[in-house]
This record gives sequence, structure tokens and C-alpha cells, in this order.
Amino acid sequence: MLVEKNKIVSINYVMKDEVGNLIISNEGYDPEEYLHGAGNILPRLEHALTGLKQDDVIDVVIPPEEAYGPREVSLLLEVSIEDVDDPESLKEGEFIQLFDGTEGVVIAHKGNHVVVDANHPLAGKTLHYTIRISAVREATEEEIQNAAPLPVQAGSCGPAGCC
Repeated sequence: MLVEKNKIVSINYVMKDEVGNLIISNEGYDPEEYLHGAGNILPRLEHALTGLKQDDVIDVVIPPEEAYGPREVSLLLEVSIEDVDDPESLKEGEFIQLFDGTEGVVIAHKGNHVVVDANHPLAGKTLHYTIRISAVREATEEEIQNAAPLPVQAGSCGPAGCC
């Protein structure tokens, strides 16, 4: 069965940055499922997987503009420590949510301010994927209506066969 619109596709993948650093992988774990054609994955990935079949392996490179966008200087926010809960406990690299709902990572302390980077963590990165298609099946009407696979009732929480 080919990967096409309204098919549930199970994939194992490895994602690395432009210099080969591992960002995320589900190799050795249960495959991840998505509904093809529903916009559940990056459009460039969806396009690259279209027409493939079970056991196919593909390498896909996605530039920042087609992934999570470029890094935006305007998303480096200087926030008064008065607007942050417990400013003394904030450490660089810590993920926080600001009073207006903006989320970001503390990157510096500057006197009475902290600098928060509200860019997506993958913004500005070229992503290198290796994807193996583990399975392709017909989506149910309910999955098509929900634009996503139905939750798995039982499965592995880690490496295949661990649970």
C-alpha cells in the first residue's frame, strides 16, 4: 500500500541538525503514526513520503524556511524581573512561560531584566531526517474526521518489547 492522502503511516525516524548532532529519534521504539494529508507533519516531509511504501527508507533535508522558520531577533525579549515569578530562581537555559502566555528559554540576566528567547527551539536549523516507513494502512472514518490516528490502547513506553 502506498503512502497517500487518508492513509495512516507509521514511521521510525532520526532527525539531526546541519552538523550531524542528534535532535530526536524514535529508533528502537514503537513507530509514530500520523494521518497523511492532514498537515500533521512538516509539508516537505509529507511531500517526500508521498508514494512510498512499507520498508522504504528516505533521507530528507529541510531548510529553516520550510521547517520552523528563521531565528527572529524580534523574539529575543527583555523582560523586567518584576514581571517574572521568582526571578532569583531562573537559570539560563530554563524554559518559562511569561505573564502574557509567551513561552521561551532564559538566555541571559541583564540587571533588572532577563532575556528570553521565544523562537521555536528548531528555528534557524536545517533539519536532516532519515525516515523508515514501518507500515501504511487505511484510515478509519473516525480518524479522517479527527485528522489524526486514534490513540493506541496498548503499546510500548520505550524500546520495543520493554513494556
